[in-house]
Amino acid sequence: MLPPSLPRAPTDPPSPREFEMLLGGVQPPYGGKLSTHDSTDEANLRSMGRTRRGTELQFNKRLFDAEGIIAVGSVEPHYYAGFTGGRKFILPGLAGFKSIEMNHSLALEEGSTILRLEGNPIHEDFMDALDIFNRYEDIFSIQLVLNHNHEVNYASSGHIVNSFARAVDGAKKIYVAPVESKADIVISVATPPMDLDLYQAHKAIENVKLALNDGGILILVAPCQDGIGSRGFYDLLASGGNVFEKIREGYKLGYHKAAKLAQLQAKTKLLAVTNLQSDVLRAISIEPYNELQGAFDDATRLKGKNARVLIVLDGCLTVPVCRH
Repeated sequence: MLPPSLPRAPTDPPSPREFEMLLGGVQPPYGGKLSTHDSTDEANLRSMGRTRRGTELQFNKRLFDAEGIIAVGSVEPHYYAGFTGGRKFILPGLAGFKSIEMNHSLALEEGSTILRLEGNPIHEDFMDALDIFNRYEDIFSIQLVLNHNHEVNYASSGHIVNSFARAVDGAKKIYVAPVESKADIVISVATPPMDLDLYQAHKAIENVKLALNDGGILILVAPCQDGIGSRGFYDLLASGGNVFEKIREGYKLGYHKAAKLAQLQAKTKLLAVTNLQSDVLRAISIEPYNELQGAFDDATRLKGKNARVLIVLDGCLTVPVCRH
């Protein structure tokens, strides 16, 4: 059984606890041959040209020494890549930091959105990277779809592209929840381990926005006991001024998260029930609350007693989509 996505900064190696979750034990029997990918270690990267969108490709050198590659992935909706898993094992999974940063800058484009693959610049860049690597015959893919208990609900294997496509179909059945109509108030709960910091809990905001009316109110519920997390997006939002102008001056990894929040806040009011200091949230235009009842009372006062309310108990995995 695979664990859910683990919250950490893009350049951090797995912690001992994370290794235990990933590999099933503190000392796995690999005879000292276990290694982790460091995207910032230029000495262990090999260049392979550019994608059609200009992403400079650098991959871990171990990929080129391997006679065979087993790619294991968990497939679930992703707020700008469409879905996780599959082709992501190489970019961003085993790519250099510059490659990752250039690819993620495409999240600012309109087509980079949840549940979408066709016409999604991020996904198409991933596929370009896979084509340029061009070792399809050496890759055996295992793609899994997990349920809310993080147990395997669906598995596909074989060709990296075909197994991913089948798992996407399986993921839609698990994670996409049809709703009759959009809501005026959406309460989205971030569940462990994505509730540890604001950077990760942001996923519970993005996943539910398709079910929220313009001018609606979104209430995030996440303790965020580890604070903000990776700060790039936060510092950009808190600096004031036009977020998009600053991004155009120079994109940095994480800025896409700030852009997505800014776009949402242009038509939605955000409230958050967390353990973060009030001024931390207000600096990025999120109204802070210590308990859900107070946030809900204020939201219903603003939207009226007849407001339509949607509660999403696992906002980091559930994607409510309006039927009409």
